[in-house]
Amino acid sequence: MIPKKNTLIVLLLLLGTWYILQGGNSVVPTPIKQSLASFPTTIGQWEMVHSSESSEDVIEMLGVDDDLQYTYQNPEGRVISLYIGYYEAVGVTGAYHSPKNCLPGGGWGIDDISTIALDTGIEGNDTSVISQMMIKNGEQQQIVLYWFQNRGRIIASEYWEKIYLVLDALRIKRRDGTFVRIMATVQGDDFSTASNDATEFSEQVMNYLESYLPGSAL
Repeated sequence: MIPKKNTLIVLLLLLGTWYILQGGNSVVPTPIKQSLASFPTTIGQWEMVHSSESSEDVIEMLGVDDDLQYTYQNPEGRVISLYIGYYEAVGVTGAYHSPKNCLPGGGWGIDDISTIALDTGIEGNDTSVISQMMIKNGEQQQIVLYWFQNRGRIIASEYWEKIYLVLDALRIKRRDGTFVRIMATVQGDDFSTASNDATEFSEQVMNYLESYLPGSAL
């Protein structure tokens, strides 16, 4: 039996080859609907308390066309960080860096990787599935939720993101995409509170982003 993951990789390679042969370079970059600079600094009970800007070297390395890095805090003092990166043409103007690769490089160990369901979605869907990681650096622990919000889809898997990227490039000549990452600090060993915070925050962010990102129809 061929592992399912390997089957997806083979399929991706076959589709990618076809894409190149069919002249996939005619993909047209798709601009964001409105700049992330206007993204809400208040989300429910969470207030933005710090913002960061990527260095020119990082922006050049990632090729990101619009991004934000906000830190939010609630009245109880709990903290959540939000990163959003938008690309007009993934693989042409820039490319994602998976947290599975970046976080260990920053000293964080990954204790667990799974998926979770949210009670919201986009384009009329009531639910969605995103990725979850438990990470640790010394005594510090965080819950990381992330997903790709691309061309009217919520995608949890990097593998499926690549497959849809190739299919949409062939079908509708689009490769625009967005990577969203939310990190909630675990206080003590209270994973339940951190998980609830991150989940509820993710649902609100996902809904806000619909008015910023191009959907299935431009």
